[in-house]
Formats: sequence, structure tokens, C-alpha cells
Amino acid sequence: MKINFESLPWPLRQAFVLGLGVRNRIVRYRGEFHRTLDFVEYSEDWYPERQREWQHKRLLQLAESAREGCRHYREAFEHIDFLEMKNASLYDSLAMLPLLGKAALKEDLDAFLNQSIRRYSESSTSGSTGMPTRVEHDLASIQRRFAFQADHIRHAGGAGILEPSVRLSGRLVAPPGRKVAKPWVYNAAEQQLFVSSYHLDDDHAWAICRRVEHLQPRVIDGYPSAILQLVRLLSRSPKTLSSLKAIVTTAETLQGEVKDELQLKTKAPVLDYYSASEGLPLVQQCRAGVYHVRWQSGILEVLTPDGVSDEGDGEIVATSFVQDRTPLIRYRTGDLVSGLKQQELATCTCGLTTPTVEGVVGRVEDLIYTPDGRALGMFTYRTLKYVDGLRESQVIQREYDRFQLRAVLVPGFDEATVSQAVKNSFERVLGYNIRLDTEIVEILPKGPNGKVSLVMSHVARKREKPITVTYGKSSTAVCEGDDG
Repeated sequence: MKINFESLPWPLRQAFVLGLGVRNRIVRYRGEFHRTLDFVEYSEDWYPERQREWQHKRLLQLAESAREGCRHYREAFEHIDFLEMKNASLYDSLAMLPLLGKAALKEDLDAFLNQSIRRYSESSTSGSTGMPTRVEHDLASIQRRFAFQADHIRHAGGAGILEPSVRLSGRLVAPPGRKVAKPWVYNAAEQQLFVSSYHLDDDHAWAICRRVEHLQPRVIDGYPSAILQLVRLLSRSPKTLSSLKAIVTTAETLQGEVKDELQLKTKAPVLDYYSASEGLPLVQQCRAGVYHVRWQSGILEVLTPDGVSDEGDGEIVATSFVQDRTPLIRYRTGDLVSGLKQQELATCTCGLTTPTVEGVVGRVEDLIYTPDGRALGMFTYRTLKYVDGLRESQVIQREYDRFQLRAVLVPGFDEATVSQAVKNSFERVLGYNIRLDTEIVEILPKGPNGKVSLVMSHVARKREKPITVTYGKSSTAVCEGDDG
């Protein structure tokens, strides 16, 4: 019988997280981590022409390695003249290579694995339609990805990656729907407090405020919707946020009003970034609010109605220099970007000279609301990544406990089995029983922006009660009722 992590006694959960943290600290922050950080720092003042020259050489290395090690690229690149690519410009070389769609990667991952590079781990993302996309990672690629994240925190936030931090995501670290004494686990090896995003309510406000104040975090990172709920709990608590240097948001689209409220309440910069567990190039927001494409991590193009372009609006086409075990070359992400521009000479006030974008539309997803006033973002990622048999999906919340699932099934899976698995996963994450209506379709409807809305909620969030936290003889309200 499978035992869910959140069902274990807290000491066991804590011990597991500590052990994982020790392993992560040993694995992540050595070798390629330091080499990548050194190169990023060394190359920060390169002019665009030199950047593209380096990217061209890296692209050729990546393509040749993929052709030698991967069944898919061996077939896809069979008629590619690599000598012609070498003599062409960067974007002319890219144009010689075929686009890669998500469906091909999802349906036959083995064809994309570079057999000459050793597997270390696997990850998955819900992607733009709800069906998990699995990729495998090698050790150097993991270290490289954490190096770019460390550079983002250092350059934009002025903090170190191993300084005290609070992490808010979809991880189930405590049983949803139940009052618990400790709605968190602590990774002492990386000084990282994982706060349960399912327990940001009045029942747990006092405990969370005291634990966060004790940690004195330099960084809070995770889903914008969850960070906003936490900050509303903490914002009137004495000293709790005085140590904060930066808020780093990812996964959900960062809305302007959310960013404004976070900055107003914390006095810390809010720094968004775009990537994915596939190992895509990073797009990082600086203190000036500019989204920089970190050219050392890969190349972004856009698929427009007129074809693929190196500038403009459209679907992101990514070539990753982060990922080696599962090479992603001209990979159609399904996410949209506006205003991709190749920086020529102008340098941002933050000091970087890079390609930039005006904005990234990642997963287009509404929040799910619960009867006790919680708001859950990234709902399909929290739930559907555990379910087999879904090719595409869309979730509609009709009432707090009533949901509709529109689904395109993988051939060979039956509706009843998939529907029950989805219901079980929803109830595990929500913490209460639901009713689920399942509709099997051949294609999901797209919105005006050309993307499928993963989640649509037709219920209103219940107004939260003001929360009071007691410190000694004084009481301080730390969360006003809010429909947001």
C-alpha cells in the first residue's frame, strides 16, 4: 500500500527532508555549478556579437551530441549539413533544424534521451495542457540549473542561494484540510523552510508567523498566489519581514497588482523568472522590472503567424544549453511571450546586456477556492501529474466541492479508471470530498490567446476573518479580510 508523505508523523517527514537536504547540498553546489557561475560572471559584459558567436558554437556542440546520442535527433538531423551550419549565422543555423513539439517528447521520451550521458534523476511538469511532460536529467545539468538560479538571486536580489529562505509551492508537506501544529518542514542543510501552501489560514497563522520570524528569511520564493497569502499573514507581525531581501516568483503568471501588493507590504523587490522542470533557458526579471533572457542558458525564438522569428510575439521556441541528458532543440514550449527583442548595444540599468522580453504568459490558470477561504494556484500541477492516462485536460470548478473534468485520454485508458484517479488526487490535495463530472473530448477549447485555460473557477473566494497573533501581552492583526 502506498503511503503519502504528508500522512507520515511530522518527525519522520522532518527527518526525510533533512536527509534529502544534505544530499542536495552535496550534489547541487559543486562541479558544474561553480563553472557555470564563473562563466556567467566572466561573460556578463560581452557585447551581443560575442554572445551570438559563443551561442553558435554551443549550438553546434549540442546538435552534434544530440545526433550521436539520441534516436530522435539521429533521424531528425540525418540530412542536416553541419558544415553548412558552421559557416552560417546563428539564426540561419537554427533555421536548418526542425521544430520539436511537446507531443513527440511526451509520447516517446526514450527517443530523446542522450545515451552517452548518465541519468541522475527525472522530473515532470503539468505543461500547458495538464498532461505531465517527463524529462531525465544528468548531474551536470542539475548543477547548471541551480547555478543560474543562484545568479538570479545574487544579481537581482543581493542574497546567496544558501541563505535562509521560505519556499511555497504545491508540495504536500502536511495533510490538507486538517489543523496541524507544524504546517512546515525545515531543510537545515540549505536553510530552507517549506511552508504548506494549504495551511495559510487563521488556524495556522500564529504558528507560521512565529516560525518564519525565528528563521529571519532573506528570500521567499514560490507561487505568487501562495506568497501573497503568506505575506498577508506576516505583513503586520513585528520584525517578521525585516530580514527580507527579495521575493522570487515562478510557475504562475505574476500579475501586476500582485507584484505591487507584495512590494508594498514587504518593501522588498519582487523578481519573477520563467523556466521549467524540463530545463529550459531562463528568463529572469531584474530590479528594474526588465525580463532578461539569460543567453548563457539557451536561445529563445518565437513562433508567430508568419513563422519562426528571433523577435516579436508568439509561442516560445526554446533551445536549451542547460539540459544535456534530454536535449531540447527548437522546442515548442506551448507558452507565450510578448516583445522578444535582441538587445544590440543598450545596457539595462541593472548592468546586463541581453535579449529581453516584455512579458511571459506561462500556465494560463485560475485559482481554485476552498470553503475555508484558501486559494490554490497551479492546481493541475499539484494534482494531475499523479494521474496516468491524460493526454490533455481542463478543470472547471462549479462549486467548492463540485468539479468538471474535460479530458483527452491516452489510447488504452478507460474513462472510469482515469476519473477515479483524478477524484482521488483532487481530494488528497483539497482535504475534503468532492463530486467530479468527467467529459471525454477529442480536443480542448482554446481561449483568445490561443492557449487552453487549465483551470476555470466559477465560485467566489470566501472573505477571510481578520487574524490575530499574540506576542507577549500585545496582539497584532496580521491579515485583513480580503477577497483577493
